[in-house]
Amino acid sequence: MKDQTVEQLGAAGSKTIMTGVGLTSFSWITSNEFLGLLGATVAVAGLVITWYYKRESNARQVAEHQLRMARLRKGMDSDTDLGTLGADDD
Repeated sequence: MKDQTVEQLGAAGSKTIMTGVGLTSFSWITSNEFLGLLGATVAVAGLVITWYYKRESNARQVAEHQLRMARLRKGMDSDTDLGTLGADDD
């Protein structure tokens, strides 16, 4: 009989602790501090994502520029309709 009482008290204490944790978590989530932290986290995530994709775009533009300059040096590409300079100087 004594063991059953101790087990019941232990189970009741465990349920009380879980209820307290749940209520504490719920009240923290609904507080302004949580919303402020959530907003700051979203802002930092947006900053990181923007930085990453701007860096990728910059690397792509640098590679495209280098390819275009290499083609211009070889005379394979021209930015104008006039052709290369000196082509008609025969």
